[in-house]
Amino acid sequence: MKSLQAFLKNKNMLIRIILSYLLVGLLVIAVLTFVIASKVSRNLTEQINRSTDTAIEQSFNTANILLTSTFTNFGGLFNGPEIQMSFYNMDFSTSELGRIGNKLYELTSTNPLIHSIYLLNDQKKLAFSSLSTVKSFEDFYDLDVLNLLASIQPNRSNIFYPRHIDYAIYDRKYEMNVISLVFPNAVGKVANGAMVLNLDQRTLQSMVMNGAQGSLFESMILNKQGTVITHSTNEMINTNLTEESYVQSISNSPTPKGSFEFKKEGRNYRVSYIKSESLGWTFIGLIDYEKLLSEVRETQRFILMVTGCLLLIVLLVGGFFTKWIYSPIHRLLAKVNHSSGGTNKLQGESELDVLGRTFYYLDHQIQDLQLSVQDYRSAKRHEVLRLLTSGGWSNEEEMARKLASVGIEFTYPRYVVCLLRLDAYRQLLATYKQSDIALLRYAISNIAVEVSSSRMPAVCFDSGDDGIAMIVNVQMSTELVPQLTEMLQNIQDNVARFLHLSVSIAVGSESIRLSEIGSSREAAKLASAYRIIFGNEAIIHSSIEMIREPLQDSQVSAMEKQITDQLKLGDMASIREAFAAFLAYTRQATPDELILSLTQLLISTARTAKAMTMQSSTGSIMDIGSLMSTLNQWETLEEIEAWYLEVCEQAIGARDLQSQQKNKWIVDKIIQHIHEHYADSNLTVESLVEVGGLSMNYMRKVFKEIAGQSITSYLIEFRFAKAKELLVETDLPANKIGEMVGMENTNYFYVSFKKHCGKTPDHYRKHHKFSVQEA
Repeated sequence: MKSLQAFLKNKNMLIRIILSYLLVGLLVIAVLTFVIASKVSRNLTEQINRSTDTAIEQSFNTANILLTSTFTNFGGLFNGPEIQMSFYNMDFSTSELGRIGNKLYELTSTNPLIHSIYLLNDQKKLAFSSLSTVKSFEDFYDLDVLNLLASIQPNRSNIFYPRHIDYAIYDRKYEMNVISLVFPNAVGKVANGAMVLNLDQRTLQSMVMNGAQGSLFESMILNKQGTVITHSTNEMINTNLTEESYVQSISNSPTPKGSFEFKKEGRNYRVSYIKSESLGWTFIGLIDYEKLLSEVRETQRFILMVTGCLLLIVLLVGGFFTKWIYSPIHRLLAKVNHSSGGTNKLQGESELDVLGRTFYYLDHQIQDLQLSVQDYRSAKRHEVLRLLTSGGWSNEEEMARKLASVGIEFTYPRYVVCLLRLDAYRQLLATYKQSDIALLRYAISNIAVEVSSSRMPAVCFDSGDDGIAMIVNVQMSTELVPQLTEMLQNIQDNVARFLHLSVSIAVGSESIRLSEIGSSREAAKLASAYRIIFGNEAIIHSSIEMIREPLQDSQVSAMEKQITDQLKLGDMASIREAFAAFLAYTRQATPDELILSLTQLLISTARTAKAMTMQSSTGSIMDIGSLMSTLNQWETLEEIEAWYLEVCEQAIGARDLQSQQKNKWIVDKIIQHIHEHYADSNLTVESLVEVGGLSMNYMRKVFKEIAGQSITSYLIEFRFAKAKELLVETDLPANKIGEMVGMENTNYFYVSFKKHCGKTPDHYRKHHKFSVQEA
């Protein structure tokens, strides 16, 4: 009995392991089925919910990107000369029809989402299409889009209309679902027509619903009218679901995004939705929980089978792992019992107590080792070198003793401090971690010491950020500078070869005492600032300060004014040339003067750019705080030059874009004035130019670029178009009609009408009536 008690006490760890396996086995058998079943059910439900939410959000983002980019792209192309020509011209030549047709075919070919493009001229009742030649409204095959155009208000765009097309062109059948994106063209409140993009609904569905096809949920997109745009089941497309309760709940919901559950016909459903204000569409994911849980029940039956197998596995694995775990512990205890150091087993002590006491002893040993590591020679060496270069000491003998204690002894009584700086440090920070950059600095230090060891003894230490300080012990020599430069170049070459990095090196002043090493380091630090002038991989001596020349304020101001004047003119070539001259002049100054000159130039540039255009157009680009922050990031003048020229290009681009938008508005204003005052005989090109508010020549040029014809041609064509309408629709005499369209001189009206239309007004009226009677 006593032997059993002793065994239980001494072997309690073994007993605990055996009992733990038995307990775990029993616990697994008891609760595995219920826990896993509920876990799987919950996880599967949550996974499907997340998958539905993710799929719907992906569909929303895809549709938003696709349709927004399509609208933005074609919104910009809408103002092109070929497109605008189709709305404003009264008559079209063969070449003009060809240009319009080619443009429509080109635009259709560039976007696989687009099935076809229509340009509808409401004034001439003409329809241009990428699928066929120009047609009159009466002969146009897509009558549905004409009815759609009649129902759209002027000056309203970014509208999507789902439609079903069914027509044949040149014996080719077109029957499909499309979504029409309409860009109305109007002058004031008078519609000229519209550009219609017909998006292939099948292609849009394959792009938008990619990833939203799932057997466990349905995904769909509805428009504002409740019509199905896309659906994971093709038969549901173009079906109206406004009567469905969940659709009504979504429509009444004030939130643009959400989810809820509902019951229908005894089945539970979950709905996730996202409303797109810009598209007017609702993206919906519908989960049938009954269908989902049927798979869970299948999973439960599978788990019951697995549970039986696990019971057997627990028994087998328990015995195996008991032996596997306890055997090493038993061997460890045997070694501990025969070890020294106060860890021998005491009378009546359990195995766990022995291991605990042993680990406690080892923990103290590790703490002692950590304290010893803190005094490690390399750390002490680094500390002493930092103290040496900082200048915060006064006793040279004491400093020499500290250097000797860390294994540093200088052979020669002369010293030069060099500062090695990593080039492109900002890019390195973005690419590597701080610990990785510290390793790079360590590698550079090793290369520098190795290269210098055969020429001039040197020691290196990490000075933080992008710098490595190197103290070179030199002999008195008349060729010190070229020898030192050659050695530093060799260091740069080896760094580039082995680390694929570049370093700039600043050389401090020569010192003859240890106490002057701090001054040498400060001189090297000042010289390193000249990297902005000499660029990466430069070797800069502290004597550079002696040959710098101060800048003349008048010269800097004159160059600054020359740059800003060219910026106002938008001449990038001249800006590039003037800025190059500015940099060439300011290179001769100190870095502080150079940065000050660049700062003044940036302030002038920002003011000029904001004066060139609206504040909002360049506000973020030309914020002086942002510009100064960016300026301080660059390391070389080459980087500053490229960045500054890019800033100028952005400012000019913002000004040009604003000017283009303003010109379009002016042309629309003139056209609207013509439509409202064409009957005024005093309406001339000069008066129209005054309406536009631009110079005569520039107004003529802008109008022709945007409208596709001159102001005179447009005015004459519009007057004769109105005259033709009056001749056909009224019985007024021709001379009266001439006065009504602004031509009071009857003879001039007759002659001009015949020249323009090929017939006299009376002949035109009779010919038209005869044509109507023949029809």
